[in-house]
Amino acid sequence: MLYRITYSLRNVFRLLARQQKGAAAVEYALVLPVFLTMTMGGFELGRIYMVNASLEGAVSEATRTAMTGNLPEAYNTRSDYIEHIVLSNLKDVNITSGITVSMKVYESFSDIGDPEPYVDQNGNGNYDVGECYSDINANTSWDSDMGSSGAGGEENIMVMTVDVNLPYMTSYMISMMGGKETINLSASTVVRNEPFGGASWEPSTSVICS
Repeated sequence: MLYRITYSLRNVFRLLARQQKGAAAVEYALVLPVFLTMTMGGFELGRIYMVNASLEGAVSEATRTAMTGNLPEAYNTRSDYIEHIVLSNLKDVNITSGITVSMKVYESFSDIGDPEPYVDQNGNGNYDVGECYSDINANTSWDSDMGSSGAGGEENIMVMTVDVNLPYMTSYMISMMGGKETINLSASTVVRNEPFGGASWEPSTSVICS
């Protein structure tokens, strides 16, 4: 009896092993996610590289123009003109939103990214409200970066940073990225303005103790 059952089971397993119906569907189900990931990922990466290249090119062109002091009559300030150059370059790759252009001016390269000087009265190594500080950028508040907004004047140091919050093209990639809908691209450069004439930006000498 046991022999017959064992023999029958062997025959069943042999038949199942020879059965090819549905194999293609199983293989398709296994391969499809990998194929989609590679295909969609390739499109997304290509687009990201393209936008990033345009972003770096836009920053490079804008700063080359900025350091010369050139200002067409159609623009009120150099900052407006510089921003226009950046936006125009990015528009060429169909990026018209999620763009942030930041310009900060410094007196010297060594000041870049440094905080406004302050008197550390309690010696804790941090600025606390009420401690006296030099309001270098004249905005009446202490800043961890003393840079003043704008493109500056002749022979000033200007730092420009452009950020692009780039959305993914497909919901599939969004799901693959854990629900994150965008990727942040950033480009930054530092230039010294040429002696093109006119006034230079100078740091404020104001000291505030409130």
